[in-house]
Order: sequence, then structure tokens, then C-alpha cells
Amino acid sequence: MNNTWLLMKTMLKMQFSNPENKKSHIWFYVISFIFLLPLSVIYISFINRFIHSLYSGLQPFGQESVLLGILFLSIHILLFIMSFVSVLSAFYFADDIQSYIPFPFQAYQLLLGKATLPFLYLYVTAAIVYLPAFFSYGSASGGSLPYYLYGISLFLLIPIIPFSVAAIILMFMMRFVNIAKNKDRSKIIAGIASFLFIILINVLIRLNADSTKMIDELTVLLKNQDGLLNMVTAFYPPAYLSARTLNEAESWIGLFFFIMIIVLTVGALLLFATMGQLFYLKGVLGVNSGRKRKMSGQKIQRRMKSRPVWLSYMKKELRVIFRTPTFLMQCVVQGLLGPIFIVVILLFDFGTGFQADFLGSLSDKQYVLLLFITSFIIISTNVTPISSFSREGKTWYSNLYLPLDPKQVLFSKIAASWLINLFVISLFLILALLVRIPFDAVLIWLVIILTGSWLASSVGTYLDLLKPKLDWTDEQELFKGRLIGLIAFLFEGGLFGIITFVLWRTERIQTMYGISIILLGSLFICIFIVNKLFNKKMRNNAFQQL
Repeated sequence: MNNTWLLMKTMLKMQFSNPENKKSHIWFYVISFIFLLPLSVIYISFINRFIHSLYSGLQPFGQESVLLGILFLSIHILLFIMSFVSVLSAFYFADDIQSYIPFPFQAYQLLLGKATLPFLYLYVTAAIVYLPAFFSYGSASGGSLPYYLYGISLFLLIPIIPFSVAAIILMFMMRFVNIAKNKDRSKIIAGIASFLFIILINVLIRLNADSTKMIDELTVLLKNQDGLLNMVTAFYPPAYLSARTLNEAESWIGLFFFIMIIVLTVGALLLFATMGQLFYLKGVLGVNSGRKRKMSGQKIQRRMKSRPVWLSYMKKELRVIFRTPTFLMQCVVQGLLGPIFIVVILLFDFGTGFQADFLGSLSDKQYVLLLFITSFIIISTNVTPISSFSREGKTWYSNLYLPLDPKQVLFSKIAASWLINLFVISLFLILALLVRIPFDAVLIWLVIILTGSWLASSVGTYLDLLKPKLDWTDEQELFKGRLIGLIAFLFEGGLFGIITFVLWRTERIQTMYGISIILLGSLFICIFIVNKLFNKKMRNNAFQQL
């Protein structure tokens, strides 16, 4: 056990060490805290009012416990989805695992060590989602001391089951996927397949939902104490046990359910360690075995044709992203999750009623504004531009010896990010056409968002140019503990969120053509400012100072 704790502490130190001891990192956290504090207050107050409102509506029927069931079910699903990404990244995509294999550690010890960092991220997510709702429910129900003791204890147990289930599925899958002996392709197939698996489950659940039958069952369940809780958590025992623990906190029944959830959690953890001992190292070794591919002379000649420098450099950027599994998952696949789930939810949950009730009440101006701010916020969270220079790593310095114009390099990196954003924009375009938004509103939005995508790519590239991370040894380091993405999101989403809100509320401008001129004008002004900043950096030989 001592070796396991030592390994866990060592891996954490390797991830969070600051060898340069830069105080600027601390200032970044302070500034981010200042920016996020007002948003946190708004978020907590909204959750508090929402929980109190639902509690007062459900209490007369004796169904208030369903709020706890929905809370635990939602947080487990969210952590399960996050665990898929973190397990793939930490267990298989991270190259540092190779340096630990020669040491006398068991496979389960390596697993527990690699799981430490993902668990920290899961606990942070759980704290953001679970704790405000938990304390709000306690305030609404007049929760006793046992309620809060059980609730805090459950918070410590929450991430274990979803993480263990996700890890077991992926370890089993990676053990056999990698028999193909193709490192990159195996990683990419496994990563994309996991996301498709999550989306498929979401779609199947909605396809099997019979609204008429659900209404009949709901009427019967309302007559029974905690009937809604039983319905919501029937297919997932951990959520049911956790909700019953808090709902029965003052009785021995609560203690019984708490002991059951502990037993279930310990069982999941032991199964995780056992399966890891059997499958993990075989899967990791399979990931790093490759095979040589021969290229014909004719194919070589086709690839040696003369092309413009900016086009060749842009193609190089795209190939690095699509051929590096970590970059593909972080820059492309992860950015598509939000739009895909929006499409699934709108199509299967709302259907024609949503189109008639909500969309039918919007004006053409509001169509454009709603499409713009939703798609622009998702594009602003894309990590492709904020890793433009950092993705080069230590190989960046070889660019200094090539006859490349800095402006060509900048344009190629921004254009590569802009092209990747087209995946997200295409999904929103499909969604807009499916829900029958007016075609002229869709065309105007398309022009605005394509311009906004160039701004988002330019801002992220500029911020990465200011503070690139070139000394990484593992691709995952580019996306951990960097606040550049948060700064870009606060600037882009905050600024245009305010502009969109003002345009939505103003009555002087009612046409979509008027608001499109304002939005495009604002975007072009921001692009012009960013270009001026780029020119200033180029005059100061920014590339040589990286």
C-alpha cells in the first residue's frame, strides 16, 4: 500500500509541478477567481430558487425525494461521460506510462496512480453540480445533522462508481482493439467509439419513450409515496440508494441504505482493480506496438507536387491534429459533443411541440441571435486555437531555420482552427434546417458565425503566441492547468453575450438585417484589433522569443 501511495503522489507532482516557479501562474488563478465569482453567485442563487420552487410543488404529493434521485442520476451520468474521456487520456494516450512500466509496480497500482488526477477533476465537477443542489435541498427540507453528514460522505463516494464502470468498459475494449497493432488508429477508433456509444444510449432511451404510457404510469406513481423516485432511479441502483439515504437520514433505514451504497462502491473499486490487473498492461503494450507501411513511388511523386506555402503548412497542421489521438479527441471530437446532444434532445424530447410553442414565438431577429450566441459560445470553448503553437512542442524551433514568412505561419494556424470549427457550424446548420428556422435567417446567421469563427481562432492563436507551452513531454499537458482557454472564453463569450443580450432586449432594432450589421461590425472591429496585435508581435520578432 505504501508503494501505491508513493506512486500516486509522484504522478500528481509530475502533473502539477512548477519547475520555473512563475508567480504569473498564481495571478492567472486570482484573475480567474475574480471573473468567476459573480457567475458563481448567480449560479448558486439560481439553483437555490429552482430547488425551492420544485420542492414546494412536489411536497404536497409526497414526491419531493425525486429531486434527490434526479440529482444523483444526473451527476453519475455526467461523471460517467467525463470518465470516458479522462480514462482514455490518462490510461492510454499519456506517453508517461511507459516510464513507469519497468518499475516493480503491479498493474492495479499503476491504475490507481493514473486515476488520481482524473479523480481530482471529477471531484471538482461533482462539487460544482452536486454541492449547491445538496445544500439547497437541505435548506428547503430543513435537513438535519445526519442529512448533512450523509450528504458529505456521499460526495466523497460519488465519482467512484461511474469512473470504475467507464474504466472497466474501456480497459476491456482497449485490450482487444489494439490487437490490430496500429497505435494511432486503435486509439482513434476506441475514442470515437466510446463517444458514439454514449450518444447511442441517449438516442435509444428517447426512442423507447412512449409519452402516452408514461402519463398513465405517472398518474399511478403519484399516488404512492416516493413513486417518482422509484420510476426515475429504477434502472440505476446507486442513484436510488443515495437518494433514499438522504431522504431517510434520520432513521435506521437511512443508515441501512448508506451501508449498501458503501458496499456497492467498494465492490466497484475492487472490480476496477481486478480487471485492471488482468487487462490494463496488455492493452497499454498493444497501444504502443505499430507496424510499418510502405509507400509506392507513384504516391510519393503525387505528394511532392509544388503547393503554396500557406496551404502546405495548413495541411500539416490538420494532419497533426487528425493523426494524433489526443489532439483529435480534444480539438475535434470533444467539441462536437455539445451540438450532437443538442440535436438529440431537440429532436427526440421536444419534437413538433417545441417547434410550435417555443420557436414559433420567436421573431426573425431572435432566431439569428439565438443561433449566433449558442454556436459562438461552443466555438469559443474549442481548444484548437489555444494550442496552435504549443502543439509544435520542442519541434517548433526547427521552423526558425525554414524560409517561412511569419504571416504565412499565422494565417495557416488560424485557418486550420477555422476549418475545424466548420464541423460544429455544420451541425448547427443541420439543426436549424431540421427545426425549420426561416432560410434567410439561417443564411444571415451562417455569414455571421463564419466571421465569428475567424475571430475565435485569431484570439486563441494570439493568446497561445503570448504564452506557449513548448516543453511538454505528453500531449495531455497542453490541456491541463492552462487558463488561456478560460481567458479566451471570458473575452469572446462575455463580450458578445452582452452585445447579444442588449440586441435581444432593444426594441429599436427589430429586423435581422439591422442586428446582423451590428454583429458583423463588432466582429470585424475585434478582428482588426487582433490583427494589429499580431503585427506588433511580428515587428518584435515574437517567433524568435518563443
